[in-house]
Amino acid sequence: MNYFKIAALSIGLLTVSCSTQNVKSAKTASVNQKEEKLTDIQYGTHEKNIMDVYLPADRSPNTAFLISIHGGAWTMGDRKDDVKFVEYLLSQGIAVANINYRYVNLTDTHLPEILDDIDHAVKYLSSHAREWNTRKNGFSISGGSSGAHVSLMYAYTKNTQIKTIIEMCGPVDFTDVQTLQYVKAANLLGVLDKMSGNKVVWNPGDAIPDAYTKTSPVKFINQIPTLIIHGDKDEVVPIQQGYILENALKAKGVQYKMVVVPGAGHLITKLPENEQIVFANVAEWLKKNGTN
Repeated sequence: MNYFKIAALSIGLLTVSCSTQNVKSAKTASVNQKEEKLTDIQYGTHEKNIMDVYLPADRSPNTAFLISIHGGAWTMGDRKDDVKFVEYLLSQGIAVANINYRYVNLTDTHLPEILDDIDHAVKYLSSHAREWNTRKNGFSISGGSSGAHVSLMYAYTKNTQIKTIIEMCGPVDFTDVQTLQYVKAANLLGVLDKMSGNKVVWNPGDAIPDAYTKTSPVKFINQIPTLIIHGDKDEVVPIQQGYILENALKAKGVQYKMVVVPGAGHLITKLPENEQIVFANVAEWLKKNGTN
């Protein structure tokens, strides 16, 4: 997957705390209901625990509030990669927290640590709900590729109160032998091991490592409405992964929608016409499933 092709393909979909100026503008927003952009908010103790919060005009605690998780094979990427996407959602009256988080490594940071970071961000947003006149719970979550994987795992295993999930081009099943063979052939099992914490060397014909099963979102599906968006020419995370998730959601009776973007590769918004398909579908889904 191009989120498996980290170094080769650069895949992808401030330790400064929230300044006095940002806090002041946030309080003003709750009174005047003007659009606000609060930047470089530190939501946790790690230097990577930084986010930007976009608050639309005329918001209320019923307004959809999305947590956006950037891609980068769990080892790279930045929230700034998704600014255009976030700005579009803001223009549609949707609040967004665009966050950075810790990268995985072979020692002390794996998927659980990333999920802890997301959880800290959610708690920060919840604690500022009254100040910003935003929702206290029932957040939505989305991401592209590895960000989609993290979004699914957070909603399925860490916070079942997430209102809806939007996953774009994400890997969902690391127990799929064909996928593992592809990853191994590309000499990229290392990045999967960093994320999953796996210590077992896998070769074709071997049993699937337990760590791969425990980090496969498809194994933990719950009843959260889910939007799947995938390009049918994805050269990194094959569209089969999207169909695996679709079939699992269908089998469990979960509300879902799958949008296949014709001709789109892993960089699903590369072409303007594809970008419009993705952005419009996300906004429509959030307006329907992210509000209350």
